[in-house]
Amino acid sequence: MGMSSYSLSQHPRIFALALILGQLFFTISTAVGQEKNGSNSSVQQASSANGQEINGTNLPAQQGESQNSQQDSSNQTAWWDRDISPNVIPVKWWRLVLGLFIIFFGLLLKKIVESYILNWLGRLFAKTETDYDEKIFEAISKPLATFILIGSLHLAVYVLKPELAGIIKTSYTVAGGLMILWGIYRLIDVLAEFLAETLSRRDKTLSSQFMPLIRQTLRIATLILGTLTILSTVGVGGLAIALAAQDTFANFIGAFNILTDRPFKVGDWIQIGDKVDGDVEEIGFRSTKVRTFGNTQLTVPNSFIAKEIVNNWSRMKKRRIKMTIGITYDTKPEQMRELLKRIEKVLQDDEGVNQDYMLVKFTDLGPSSLDIFLYYFSKSTVWKEYLELRERINLKIIEIVDEMGLEFAFPTQTIHIAREEDLQESKGADDIK
Repeated sequence: MGMSSYSLSQHPRIFALALILGQLFFTISTAVGQEKNGSNSSVQQASSANGQEINGTNLPAQQGESQNSQQDSSNQTAWWDRDISPNVIPVKWWRLVLGLFIIFFGLLLKKIVESYILNWLGRLFAKTETDYDEKIFEAISKPLATFILIGSLHLAVYVLKPELAGIIKTSYTVAGGLMILWGIYRLIDVLAEFLAETLSRRDKTLSSQFMPLIRQTLRIATLILGTLTILSTVGVGGLAIALAAQDTFANFIGAFNILTDRPFKVGDWIQIGDKVDGDVEEIGFRSTKVRTFGNTQLTVPNSFIAKEIVNNWSRMKKRRIKMTIGITYDTKPEQMRELLKRIEKVLQDDEGVNQDYMLVKFTDLGPSSLDIFLYYFSKSTVWKEYLELRERINLKIIEIVDEMGLEFAFPTQTIHIAREEDLQESKGADDIK
């Protein structure tokens, strides 16, 4: 008494279907029984008449008797082995009744599985510490229950029309594949939630930016691969479909590379070749949107990004500054040494300059200047702060050069104009030679 019992009255649709099937079975049985009794009486009368006239019959009479015997044999065929309507519904009664019973049994089994077995498993998983087993079970429970009904429908059709076995097999394969695809598609949300929780422990910003891409990529990849698998199973040209979808696959691979390698994220300043230079606004399954410094938006296919070198300027830990300044040739060696020391002191005292590495060296005797090479890094990688540092250092260098009475060199050329006497002396010397 403690165990729960299954009652049809609790499910009015199944109960009504059972009543209809029972009434149909009773009506057919009664009608066929009456028909069978009438046919048996006719057979007995025909046999008696044939026995009385057996001695006086001729060949035509024997042929008539043979035809009557065939009709009697047809009338004696069991009702369940007859066609419902030979011209309209060429299906035997027993196949129809059995097919309806299979459908009814499939509905009943689906309801039992949903109401009892799956509920019991759900309560069992609810007792565990983690929530993911419940979510996984919930994701696959509906496809599993639906698969039971689909199986019963295909079996019922096979009972009605066994000659359609090939078509039924193909249909069942496709339906089964769709149920599996449906289940995997529902599991993606569980997997995405697990990945989001894992990524958020390391970087919440990264999780919020990449999780929509991860979920979208997994869904589309599941649909594409699942569809191609189902079509190839039933004989449809998977190669032709794959060739048609090669751009989609290429973009999917590019999105997968962005997801796994993480060369950039939303908000990063990136440069790709000589065509893309700007801030990343959105990372999608097919493309990545970049806002250029001219305020235009570039939509870059992920397949293009996968083939190119990505320069992520936002990943710089420090920003390099490299320049050469020229001093005039009338600068004395002592003045040059003093100038180098003072410029280096400026770099060391500025808070915006990274102190790990810097160079201030007198490197070249240029065509029109004494060249000093400056090489240092700014702590900030922000464009505005970087330019402010360069401006501040340059102004201090100008002040130092002015205080020391030195001058910056600029490209110059010295032209010597020869006098006429010099030209004649040069010409006479050439004649002597």
